[in-house]
Amino acid sequence: MRALLGLLLIVVIGFTSCEGRRTSNQSLADSVEEFKKTVNFQKDIYIPETYIEREVDTLLSNGFHVKIKSYSDMSNSVLFTKIKDTINYQTHYRNFKFDILVEKDGKIIYNKSFDKKKANKAFGFRSNFEQGSELHNFHELAVLKSVQVDDDPSLTNNVAIDFIYTIPETERRSYHRMTINSKGRSNFIQTAKK
Repeated sequence: MRALLGLLLIVVIGFTSCEGRRTSNQSLADSVEEFKKTVNFQKDIYIPETYIEREVDTLLSNGFHVKIKSYSDMSNSVLFTKIKDTINYQTHYRNFKFDILVEKDGKIIYNKSFDKKKANKAFGFRSNFEQGSELHNFHELAVLKSVQVDDDPSLTNNVAIDFIYTIPETERRSYHRMTINSKGRSNFIQTAKK
């Protein structure tokens, strides 16, 4: 009976002394996970990093003289956030403004400046496009990728300027063309979207 009582005492002590302790590797892994949840480091990245300005001055054989100035809008950008490890990467893609001046036979026929709001209106980027639409969110997320004069010699009574808008970190693009006739009237059309 004493042996049975001694065995029962050893079993009770064994069960009560087991606290559910974890190994040091488990404790370290749990501490690292807790640290990741509570500590955030933020890194801000700006693209382009500094002010950029580009001017194009083109004299076409049909008598049009086109000047385009595009420059980064330092106070307006599109924000993309990505968390990797404990670092919160905040990438700001700056929007661009552009000025277009067109002369025909030495007379200014078109002179306008565009910012994000005016470009959205001109290119038809709206907030009410449905989720599945190719242009969904272009009004907020698209930035100017390229602007160039089309030097096609078949354009005799007008000038064409091509634009590419893209949503950064995606393959989504929208191609537009602006035509300006000899009287200075402009027309915007979407030529393609991807």
